[in-house]
Amino acid sequence: MRSRFDLHLLSLLAGSALTAAAGSAAAQTAPAPSGAVAVPSDTTVPAGIDQPSTEAAGTDIVITARRREESAQTVPIAVTAFNDTMIREKSIVSTQDLTQVTPGLNVAPQSSRDTPTLVIRGQRRAVSGAGAPAVVTYFQDVPLPNEGSLLPTFDIGSLQVLKGPQGTLFGRNTTGGALLVYAKAPVYDLEGYVEGTLGRYDERKIEGAINLPIIDQKLAVRVAGQVWRRDGYTRNIGVGPDLDDIHNDAIRVSVLAEPVEGLKNVAVFDYYRAREAGTGAILNGTFPNPAVPGGGNARTAAARPFFDCGVRGCDIDIALADQRARGVRVTDTSISPLSRRDFWGVANTTTFDAGAVTIKNIFGYRSTNIVARRDGDGSGLRLSDGYSRADSTQVSDELQLLGSLMDDKLDWIVGGFYLKSKPDGVVGGWTLAPIFPGQFPSFNENYITTESKALFGQVGYDLGALADGLKANAGFRYTWDKSSGCTITRLSTLGFAGEDGCRTAGGRQGRESSKAPTWTLGLDYQVSRALFLYVTNRRGYRSGGFNQSGLAPSLAPYESYEPEKVTDYEAGIKSQWSLGRGARARFNLSAYTSEYANIQRGLTPGGNFDGDNNPANDPNSLIINAAKATIRGFEFDGALTFGGLTLSGFGAYTDAYYTRFDAIPVFVPLLGTNPVANRFSYTPEWTLGGGLRYARPLGDDIGTFVFNANYFFADKTWFVERPFDTNGIENGYKVTNLRAELNGIGGSGVDVSAFVRNVFNRTFATAGGIITPAVTATTKIYNEPRVYGIQARFTFGGR
Repeated sequence: MRSRFDLHLLSLLAGSALTAAAGSAAAQTAPAPSGAVAVPSDTTVPAGIDQPSTEAAGTDIVITARRREESAQTVPIAVTAFNDTMIREKSIVSTQDLTQVTPGLNVAPQSSRDTPTLVIRGQRRAVSGAGAPAVVTYFQDVPLPNEGSLLPTFDIGSLQVLKGPQGTLFGRNTTGGALLVYAKAPVYDLEGYVEGTLGRYDERKIEGAINLPIIDQKLAVRVAGQVWRRDGYTRNIGVGPDLDDIHNDAIRVSVLAEPVEGLKNVAVFDYYRAREAGTGAILNGTFPNPAVPGGGNARTAAARPFFDCGVRGCDIDIALADQRARGVRVTDTSISPLSRRDFWGVANTTTFDAGAVTIKNIFGYRSTNIVARRDGDGSGLRLSDGYSRADSTQVSDELQLLGSLMDDKLDWIVGGFYLKSKPDGVVGGWTLAPIFPGQFPSFNENYITTESKALFGQVGYDLGALADGLKANAGFRYTWDKSSGCTITRLSTLGFAGEDGCRTAGGRQGRESSKAPTWTLGLDYQVSRALFLYVTNRRGYRSGGFNQSGLAPSLAPYESYEPEKVTDYEAGIKSQWSLGRGARARFNLSAYTSEYANIQRGLTPGGNFDGDNNPANDPNSLIINAAKATIRGFEFDGALTFGGLTLSGFGAYTDAYYTRFDAIPVFVPLLGTNPVANRFSYTPEWTLGGGLRYARPLGDDIGTFVFNANYFFADKTWFVERPFDTNGIENGYKVTNLRAELNGIGGSGVDVSAFVRNVFNRTFATAGGIITPAVTATTKIYNEPRVYGIQARFTFGGR
């Protein structure tokens, strides 16, 4: 069965390459590298000069996947990229919306939309514990911390989704990929825009930017901001306000300085503030208790009088029936929900062109402050009331040296990377266990400092002597990671211990280090101006760590966990060609297979899971190296443009399966009786999408009409890995978004538009989770309902 799958992949890739090659014979034009956004074919634009752009087949986007500005169509990596116009036309108002426009990406909330987890090719962060992410979000090439990676998309110049292990050139080693976000860069023109939005649920949003040329060709400043308000769409009949509301403010200040020839410095300060109720969790089912022989829906004896009493107000089954009668847009909280987030940072990139060598330094500072209260069950019972705080800072620096040798036949880059993240206040939260009447919850404080260091280098060599357009690429990186800290559990009435208090009060101290080489090897072949082929082998690595709670002596070997490693093989084609009479087409396809070892999986054991009747060593959560797996699949995207009409489509097929589990017996009930049959969570087998864009000039006295329709489908998705837990499944969904614009009204800079997201008001779950084994209940987080509104935008200045 698996061998037939591989043959199908190879035949599909080969057949597509032949089709593209045939089309390229008739190609009349080809894309040329441009600035930071899409431009028409055969047009070269200086970096930093924004141009009108669409996803049309005859346009191109310049990306920085290999730390240089290159055409997306000539980079040997699967990448999906968006410029500012595409972000607006596809109604991408948050990085979470990238799920519906990117093949193979799932941006999933994990108990909250505040800190989403990015999932690519089956790779994700453990849903519990402090494991490193499998996909890292970068802002201005600075890696963002886990709790602070939710970015607003106003005044963004480029979004790039890189797929597969990023183990050579990017700051943090990852096994799944990377999301690169770049703000619009300052330019030497007076320009800007103001945009207002009114929409359903009393949505009010205003955003804008102004670009100020202070000294021509020497100094420029760009200031952008956004204020966004919207009522919650999940009605709360319990304690506190409605959930899934929006109440945030953001600002960015970018400064471009070029004091002398060859020296360029870009500094970006950003600040984001949110004061919201948070995410609505909807009670949706119960599951077998792994701690009870024979399973069933048995509760623990201690919890039964309070949550299984047979009377409304103290019975989970009655609460579940009430929730199903209300529907998924109404919840019942027993605690007033709160999501308070303050993120700010500085990204400073200095580039010095010394002739034969370019020196670049990327410095980053991030500060994260989160306070949250959540009712994890939404039942009105105190099953999973939670409170958490996260105060941390992160400093990073990356030095790069770039150049070329041998008459530009060999291009090279070498460099070093450093990152340190540490607590900057209280970090911790209540334990996720039922709170019985009269009982005070315990507060787990986790003060963990992490450091990552790396040296890297990559070369590309022109093999034109063998075949014109053939190039070899090789890169190597060695990474050293370590984490250390102190954890302590105290009754909430005792106040916060703090990092120093944790040590003096006898908190558990831990330390773990890991190191690994990673690499990339590949060949790419520019067959013609319209056809590009590549093959590559990559190794990705994700650091190990230590569990933040003490374990029973018999489980001491599991107090730390080892790094994950992924070995990936990928082949792809990228093509675009002219069909005559102004019609153009583009088609890209990548196929891959990955061997995934030392898989880190997060577990929520529950009380006395180890059977020693000692609650002091029952961890709230832990991470273990559980398994090996194989992940294989393919991704494609394409577009056909003729006249003012562009038809586009994309898709991803992911076949992820476990090949071995190594967990000891005490963990098996938490993983399922047959763990090898477990499903990869947040990884649907199929995702498909398509779009229609139509643009028609209506005359200078009217403007240009632009219409966009986008469709997305996701196959069945498991939110928990155990196949018997049917409550943790979304059986597939589809969603359609529409947008109509009239731009440049009367030859002015005024645009007006109307939009509808989730046109048919589909209801589907985007995430799910287990509340607690002691009560055996599960929840889901649901999508945004139909949302519609109007926008007005005024653009001024520029060339």
